[in-house]
Amino acid sequence: MFRRLCAAVHRRLQVTTTLDHRRTAAPSRPRFLGFVKLYSASSVRADDPSSLAASSLMRSCGISDRAALSISEKVQIDTLDKALSVLTLFKDYGFDEAHLVRLVDRLPRVLVMDVEKTLKPKLELFRGIGLVGTALSKVLSAKPVLLGYSVEKRLLPNVELLKSFSITNPKLVNALKREPWLITSDTRSKVLPKVDALRAHGVPDDVILVLLTRYNYALLTDTARFNEAFDKIKKMGICPKKTTFSRALGVLAILPEKKWEERVENLRGLGWSQDHVFEAFAKQPHIAIASVEKARKMVKFVEEKLGWTPEHTVKYPIVLLMSLEKRMMPRFDVLSILMHKGLIKTGFTGDHFLISNKKFMMQFVTKYQEKAPEIVEVIKGVKSCR
Repeated sequence: MFRRLCAAVHRRLQVTTTLDHRRTAAPSRPRFLGFVKLYSASSVRADDPSSLAASSLMRSCGISDRAALSISEKVQIDTLDKALSVLTLFKDYGFDEAHLVRLVDRLPRVLVMDVEKTLKPKLELFRGIGLVGTALSKVLSAKPVLLGYSVEKRLLPNVELLKSFSITNPKLVNALKREPWLITSDTRSKVLPKVDALRAHGVPDDVILVLLTRYNYALLTDTARFNEAFDKIKKMGICPKKTTFSRALGVLAILPEKKWEERVENLRGLGWSQDHVFEAFAKQPHIAIASVEKARKMVKFVEEKLGWTPEHTVKYPIVLLMSLEKRMMPRFDVLSILMHKGLIKTGFTGDHFLISNKKFMMQFVTKYQEKAPEIVEVIKGVKSCR
């Protein structure tokens, strides 16, 4: 029975194709990715439901044969009409076929979702916060989990809650690109208690907003982990009114206790006191993520080559995150040559390594290359290794 039904559909597709050919002298090719070989009705196998679905997808959605075949693998023949409606809806909201394929591949059940009751309200909600066009298709195809939650029970309440922090649409969209769980989690039970604790400590809403939009995983982590990181930061005396507070909390919320202790002991073993470690962390929290080996190499370099003491290094802790081979050593070589020739004052400062490459080139290479041509070779050597 099914084979006869498929054969009948096949004959109808062939007849339709013939009529279409007579009406149109030069049929247009589907516009999207433009694969070389088109998928035509004449290639449909009467006993292959996937092949029939692919042909229907091509004819109704105007997508290439390759995309149609990929999507058709996820389509049941008895739900083909619903799948066509779903794909048409996403195309209307700016999805190209690459994003359609990715979305269906990651969330096959999207093809049987109700267009009017389930999908359209969600797409309108995202449009309302400014998630539109290419940004919408990129986010949803990469994070289709956003389509699996109720608008009334989860998405809209979370958006309204976030809006209460005066979060702008662009910042909310950027946050969703990084972490969709911000509007899919049970924000009222997971996030609000943590926000209340931060406010009680004197953390202003603008700093909390940084947490929400850039380090929201710190607020979504379990309560015990959050409290542990929060207590550490309070003991360090990091000012709650500075955005560094958010960065510090974001780092410690994902850094296991064992890793933190390892980083602290490593620096202390290099001659730093605990106060040195905390001061450096308060200024540049991401040093806690740097590997033990990288930290050891950099501390050894600044002490032996630059003559810096721990007291000097903690003023510029960001150097611990810089590349030793591509930034620190080449600049040291250039500056050493210029100092030896008496072209600049002796002594290495933090600014020597913090300024941009463009500014360093102008101030120390371009300015002195005629008097010290060898510095040009130093810079060329670095570029050739990149």
